[in-house]
Amino acid sequence: MPLAPARVVLFAALLGAACTSAPVDAGKAAAGPQPRAVEVAEARAAPHPRILTLSSTLAALEKVQVAARVEGPITEVKVDLGDRVVREQELAAIRPIDYRARVSELDASLAQAESDVKRLESLGGVATQEELERARTRLTGAKAQRSQASRQLGDTTVRAPFAGAIAARYVAPGTYVKPGTPLFDLVADDRLRLTVEVPERYAALVQVGTPATITLKDSLVGEPGEAGAKIAEGAGAAQAAITRVSPVVSPTTRTFTVEAVFSPAGSVLRPGMFTVASLSLGQEAGSVRVPRPAVFHVLGRDRVMRVEDGVAVTHDVELIAEENGDAIVLGLESGSQVIVRGAALIAPGTPVAPTVAKDMPVETGADRQVAKDMSEGAGEKDAAAAAPAGPAVKGMSEKPGKSEGKTP
Repeated sequence: MPLAPARVVLFAALLGAACTSAPVDAGKAAAGPQPRAVEVAEARAAPHPRILTLSSTLAALEKVQVAARVEGPITEVKVDLGDRVVREQELAAIRPIDYRARVSELDASLAQAESDVKRLESLGGVATQEELERARTRLTGAKAQRSQASRQLGDTTVRAPFAGAIAARYVAPGTYVKPGTPLFDLVADDRLRLTVEVPERYAALVQVGTPATITLKDSLVGEPGEAGAKIAEGAGAAQAAITRVSPVVSPTTRTFTVEAVFSPAGSVLRPGMFTVASLSLGQEAGSVRVPRPAVFHVLGRDRVMRVEDGVAVTHDVELIAEENGDAIVLGLESGSQVIVRGAALIAPGTPVAPTVAKDMPVETGADRQVAKDMSEGAGEKDAAAAAPAGPAVKGMSEKPGKSEGKTP
């Protein structure tokens, strides 16, 4: 019984402490998470040339397979692989003896037919009209046969149909050929035809007259279609302009074909080479410049994290080039504040406390890969978890135009 008062005093002390701490914990819960410190940079207007770099193929403007027109053995081959020829130059010869004999035979038949017609015409009314008509018909047939034999004799000499270079030789002296047997491949390599498959979203930009620079794929820095891909200096590129544009888009590849005919003089370009073509599509007046680390790639899209009303908001952009550690993007307004460090790891709707970034380092390839891996893994997971947050939904729904990448 003497301990009862002590128990009462202890119980009262514990009850008072509990009552005192409850308002403190409630205040902390009401205050919510503390803003996350981030470094930001301002997007600056930067008009930039828009260059579309795509894989392309080269073909000779004219290519033909020279074939035999008459039958017989090859007696002489006068050109070989790589030789340049002019129009009507002799390439090979087929034995002409049989065709000369045929011409001589038909010369005699033609002379006889002409003599018969003259004789019947000189007889006046003695010869019947029917006999005269038959003689004239034989004369016409003899002339036709003589003309055909003469052409076949001429075809024993194989000639170049146009100026160019020998791309392949298929016969040798002694080869017996028939009409249609391939003898040579001849290409006109002084003019080349460039063929490019262009994505349909550029249909309004690629037109007849669009300038193009063509070079070997090995001379390209980057990959075709990649932002910032460009032709290395001193690559010996050739200049051209689009001459034809297909009026239809392929329903399977969603591309349309364009062609350019140009002279490869001064370059190493040849028919059949795998090349790249850089199409100049003018200036991008709406492009802005931001630090390269501010742009990350996730789910097939380029994105930045904007700071709006103290909250991080995702924003889709289109990366068109990279220069000196900066990214040139479309779809972002000049003056926008973007997070430049660890943007891929910040969930949309996260409260942030921005400070101006200074001395941004140039991002390396390894840094970019790490940022990509993190953005596709933990970044997306965090973003999905925070998607229901009120500020993020509000920011994206109120300004949908800013959260969508601009397309040309």
